[in-house]
Amino acid sequence: MATNFAFMNSWIETPPVLSSLLESIGSPADGVQIWASHLEALSPAELDQLNALLDPSEHARAARFHFDRDRRHYVASRGFLRHLVASALDQPAPALVFEYGPHGKPAISSATLAGRTLRFNLSHSAGWAVFALCWDREVGIDLESAVRLERDPADLAALAMRVLSARELAIWQALPDAASRQAAFLRAWTRKEAYAKAIGHGLFEQLIRNEVALDAAAPEPSLTLASTQTSGETWIIHDLSAPDGFAAALAVEQKLL
Repeated sequence: MATNFAFMNSWIETPPVLSSLLESIGSPADGVQIWASHLEALSPAELDQLNALLDPSEHARAARFHFDRDRRHYVASRGFLRHLVASALDQPAPALVFEYGPHGKPAISSATLAGRTLRFNLSHSAGWAVFALCWDREVGIDLESAVRLERDPADLAALAMRVLSARELAIWQALPDAASRQAAFLRAWTRKEAYAKAIGHGLFEQLIRNEVALDAAAPEPSLTLASTQTSGETWIIHDLSAPDGFAAALAVEQKLL
């Protein structure tokens, strides 16, 4: 289900200084808030405000980037993540201590408020960033630029064989032209990577084992879990509308009672 960009009120109170820099995409799933920012549009003064929220380890990592554009995108995306998480938890943004899973998924050990635990995820690509936050359920989000897939058709076919299941690959190969195959692959990639990020696993080890719909007209992307997943989990994937040339998807855990 595609969710259109739209401004709306949220349980996250955005301070006025940053309110014009983040856009609420809305809530495609109950209790989940999605935010987006065009990182390329930020002014030096706005970047300075976001940089002030980072901790020493993040400042050190930012300094290691070879290209200034990559450094700016890192500073902005990390600053926005700290700002959103701190606002939700009513904590100072610079004081947040992030922890990382074996495949890099961020978390905070103190991410509780009134007995509830905040889960969050982020993704950035080609100058845009998206953020997902919700309470008590795992969540993953992915944003990808089509520029990454503007490659030789043979290269894309080789990547498809690494990412798609046998059934998905047969559907993909039957599509009528290169443009439709590229668009379908981008949809599948973002849907699968959002799920892999939600569960905190490495990308390729999960992608081929779980299936999603490739049809853009599907009313709701489905997800077939690998047999190793627990029976107490089910997952819903939502397509998110994105700027031209991008695809984005959200995966959110649905806990069974």
